[in-house]
Amino acid sequence: MKQGAEKLPIDIVAGSNPLQRLVRAQRVFEALDAKIQPALSQAVRGRIRVACVDGETLVLAADSPVWASRARLEADHALEIARTVWPEALTKVRVIVATGSG
Repeated sequence: MKQGAEKLPIDIVAGSNPLQRLVRAQRVFEALDAKIQPALSQAVRGRIRVACVDGETLVLAADSPVWASRARLEADHALEIARTVWPEALTKVRVIVATGSG
């Protein structure tokens, strides 16, 4: 890879230690979440967050089924924001319920 070239997420999280890869991946997703949170409506901020990116799918996690419904209303906007900062193609968004993980 050329010096100064933009790194792909897989390059960022690559490493020999599985725990290191997991921690780096978490940091990448937290950084993406930090870009998306301000673009969400105030009512859902902190109730939905970036869980991960699975291939070309942005995965959002909601605190409950009710918040998941609200997240689906804002999913397209979150996807637009993610596309501006994510170095790989994102074509869709999926919302999951992840209680107790926030």
